[in-house]
Amino acid sequence: MNRIALVFAILIVGAFSLFAQAPRTVSLTDEMLKLPSAADWPAWRRDRAGSGYSPLDQINRRNVRNLRLAWAGSMESGSLEPEPLVFNGIMYLPHPGGFLQALDARNGTPIWEYQYKKAGKGVPGLTRNIALYHDMVILGTPDAHLVALDAVTGRVVWDVEVADASQGFRYTAGPVAGDGRIFASTMCTGEGPAHCFLSAHDASTGKMLWKRETVAGPSDSAEVNATWKGVPYERRLKASMWMAGSYDPNLKLVYWTTASAFPYTEVAKGATGGTNLYTQSILALRADTGAIAWYKQLMPRDNFDLDHADSPILADVAINGARHKVVFTMGKPSVLWALDRESGEHLWHRQLVPFQNIYKDISASGDITVNEEIIPETDSGFKLVCPGMRGGKIFQANSYNPRADVIFSSVSLACSNFEILPLSKNRQGFNWDKMEAMKDSNGNVGRLVAVRASTGEILWHYDQRAPMGSSMTTAGGLVFAGDFYRNFRAFDTDTGKILWQVPLNGPIEGYPISYAVDGTQYIAVAAGGASAGSSQLEQLYPELKTSIKSNVLMVFALER
Repeated sequence: MNRIALVFAILIVGAFSLFAQAPRTVSLTDEMLKLPSAADWPAWRRDRAGSGYSPLDQINRRNVRNLRLAWAGSMESGSLEPEPLVFNGIMYLPHPGGFLQALDARNGTPIWEYQYKKAGKGVPGLTRNIALYHDMVILGTPDAHLVALDAVTGRVVWDVEVADASQGFRYTAGPVAGDGRIFASTMCTGEGPAHCFLSAHDASTGKMLWKRETVAGPSDSAEVNATWKGVPYERRLKASMWMAGSYDPNLKLVYWTTASAFPYTEVAKGATGGTNLYTQSILALRADTGAIAWYKQLMPRDNFDLDHADSPILADVAINGARHKVVFTMGKPSVLWALDRESGEHLWHRQLVPFQNIYKDISASGDITVNEEIIPETDSGFKLVCPGMRGGKIFQANSYNPRADVIFSSVSLACSNFEILPLSKNRQGFNWDKMEAMKDSNGNVGRLVAVRASTGEILWHYDQRAPMGSSMTTAGGLVFAGDFYRNFRAFDTDTGKILWQVPLNGPIEGYPISYAVDGTQYIAVAAGGASAGSSQLEQLYPELKTSIKSNVLMVFALER
């Protein structure tokens, strides 16, 4: 008996010794975030520039066929669109419903767990991303709190209520951190007098330093307010910022995109002909004050919830013989825009779907003329809109490979039949339930497109029946993307050839990442619970049935 106890004690000590050897976090500084270690994925899309690019190349074109499952971890139930972060060998994994784990990134061994306790308001929801900064992990909650946790212990450092959840505020996008500030954007449901906003907070305390609303208000010029055609400020609703933005620490600018106003149609809003600034725009905001440095509205006179929610990509690219600081962005209409990120100057644009009827014309200089034929004039009737309410692009994030000079974009080839309805029948102003395949889609809904970053030239595209999820690209000449059915694939960046694929447990709507620990490169992605957007798109490919009852993080490495 004593011998058994001794062996058991040795095993316990050995286990704790192994656990003690797990890498521990150190302070993540601004300098580290400017140029992250190749082994780490320490920020949203890795580098605050939104690139979705890993400089690791241990896994490459030649050996990617040898990828095998290294470890997996179950996740909380619910809609699943998370991006894990990895720093110094520790993975920080956001789950649905305000649950967060710190794990040993080599094998998934838990280090600590945190469950946000709702204060009787708000609704359970997804968490797309979190932020690491100094020695903290910062989480946005389903009831519009920002919570900072000690990165080593999971202990709460501060917790601030940023907005009143009873007015429809919540966080689905997580924060971005830099220069002593936490930048975070709200989503609004349209259930109350809520103007969505981006706010900056003191990283040490959570105290709000400034906020910028997405609709024109008292602090804006008469000219800007006039774009609402007399709609009073208190009725300028929603215009969510439901995706995380990007940060340029050299220019001290944050780049965030805005969505549609509520209710959606001009008839319902009482704003016929109004462009409704600053909805459906990309905003470049000064990090110290929140003032708008420049903006570009990418979908004027939106009537169909064609959100320009995106995670802009920042890159320095040679265009027409000159080096430009560029911001790339794209919304549901699936036109990819390249803009000068210092001035907002139009550089190029490219349509990535085979058909659209939203724009009548976009000039060579980027001036937009909308297609007025689809704009409702009454509160009844039907309109076919391509791409539809679910895109084109929904929540998918693009990726940029600087070695290849290529941006990879996932879009859905889907249109919506909008039934225009009076507000007495539908508080949104329409019903968008019915979808149809896009013209020239050949029955496919999913498309992954490779676009030359310097010119906008489409290099290749891969089409398939089910929609594609977010992409991630690496220095190994690979781009990884899953689909809304359950296949996870590695493509050759130059040709689009599938080099590796594996079916997972369900829809792949998480954001893939790559990291390294102890000299081993890993690829990680979450799969499982479907979102409202992907569930609606399913009507276009009904023969592809898959389970949405389990959420799993899966991590791959080369077979040894």
